[in-house]
Amino acid sequence: MKRLVQLIIIIGLYASGSSLASVVLQQEATAEKTASLYESQNTQRYGNWLFGGGFSQYSFSAVDPHYQLTQGDNLLIQVWGAIDYQAEVTVDPQGNIFIPKVGPIKVLGVTNAKLNQVIFNSVKRVYKSNVEVYASLMSSQQVKVFLSGMVNQPGLYQGQSADSVLRFIDQAGGIREDIGSYRNIQLKRNNKTLKQIDLYDFLQLGTIPSLQFQDGDVIFVGPKQGEITIEGNVGFSGQYELATNSTLKDILNAVVVDEQATHVTVIAAEPISTTVSKLKSSAQENIGNRPVNAKQYTLDQAQYIKVPPGALVKVSSQLRPNSISIDLMGEHNSAQEMVLPWGASLADLLAHTQFTSLSNQDAVQLYRHSVAKRQYDMLQASLSALEQNVLTKRSDTTEAAELRQAEAETILKWIEKARQVKPKGQVLLANKNEFNQIILQQGDRIVIPAKRNLVMIHGEVMFPTAIAYNPKWDIEAFINKAGGTNTDLDDMNILVMKPNGSFVSANDLLSEEEIIGPGDEIFVISKPDEKGFQLAKDITQIIFQITMSAAVVLAI
Repeated sequence: MKRLVQLIIIIGLYASGSSLASVVLQQEATAEKTASLYESQNTQRYGNWLFGGGFSQYSFSAVDPHYQLTQGDNLLIQVWGAIDYQAEVTVDPQGNIFIPKVGPIKVLGVTNAKLNQVIFNSVKRVYKSNVEVYASLMSSQQVKVFLSGMVNQPGLYQGQSADSVLRFIDQAGGIREDIGSYRNIQLKRNNKTLKQIDLYDFLQLGTIPSLQFQDGDVIFVGPKQGEITIEGNVGFSGQYELATNSTLKDILNAVVVDEQATHVTVIAAEPISTTVSKLKSSAQENIGNRPVNAKQYTLDQAQYIKVPPGALVKVSSQLRPNSISIDLMGEHNSAQEMVLPWGASLADLLAHTQFTSLSNQDAVQLYRHSVAKRQYDMLQASLSALEQNVLTKRSDTTEAAELRQAEAETILKWIEKARQVKPKGQVLLANKNEFNQIILQQGDRIVIPAKRNLVMIHGEVMFPTAIAYNPKWDIEAFINKAGGTNTDLDDMNILVMKPNGSFVSANDLLSEEEIIGPGDEIFVISKPDEKGFQLAKDITQIIFQITMSAAVVLAI
């Protein structure tokens, strides 16, 4: 039986037997009502980015024309002509202001837009002619408002009566992420609820109720209502809080569905109901009062679905692509981008490639995004493990502690640089005869290298350079032509990268002429001093990871 071609991902080849090899993967808690049905790794809440101090910094010193005057507001009044008067006045507890020789003027409840006219009419009742008036609201009343319920820092907070509810909640540290609601917020006065507030309206529509606060008002943030989990082809993935009349369509509009999405799957521990008596689809049979575990609907049906709290909603694309686009780079006379039928193999692509006399067909290279991501994740895990070892290493004596501190500073700086390395995502092609087994993916990049009669030298040599290939030279001869190593050759690790991207460890083969060939690259990597670094072995393994996945030498 013909064996399958091996896709060798070059990473972690030298990481066996080390603490760096074990990576603990943790999953987040599941949605409360469907914990027995599924697990979710995304615990971000819709709207959790709202409160970060952006509202608490500034207060309204001027107000909109619809603002209604109340006790404590400060006004600037100017009257000239038959009477000369200018003063800053405060609306008294009865809702009046007082102008000498005119008397009290009722302004309570007057809108800012009509303030000037109301005062002018009052002055004209005393002075029939030759009088002008200018009135302006300087600042709204300073009020103290209670923040209660599911906020991070309940208490009494000060602001302007015209301030938004967002500012007061922000002053209280925002809404508690574990139990606070973004949709169940109430403004209470004298123990009566004046206004119900839904902050999702502000997030989704940019609307917020116009409120005027008074001393002693209470902003009560209630416990969060039922939540669902959203994931898949959407702009936001995580927890979404439901309102009483939320339909699946409302939810999907809020989380921004990807243009390629076609279907939505609902996984719930209780029945899924609809807002109409019947859905004209095959999905209808399990909708209604009968319990379901999972059902799939088209996006057009979403407007009829009411999702129960605790459900998992997965948005997906059921469109099967008919073709894929592959980038074809390097030495060839074909198009730089080739469109192939879905399911095409690497052999299919190469069969349509026009090679040149310089094309190195024995060293075809394949680069894949998913491999690069996996290499990056593995590298980050190794670096995190090394960093943890550095930070938790104990010393028996004061002298040893001082040495470990100096070592830690050096290693941590190196780790910071290593985190910036981006692996290439190369997949090694083990057997040219089995390219028909390698199914191409959208986004793959194929490189046809040119035949080269050069040998590249990288790393810890005096002059990293390219040298013309000489079949009579061994690896050590090429290194000497590059000026030799920066320290003793015995203190180096030598890797040879072949034109197809595979690596050969050459520490014991320096005098073997047949090891090196045209187009090869020699990597000279210094070995961390095992006496100077307690974690030299771990560091060496990561240096190998970086070299093999990114083809760069990052010495410590």
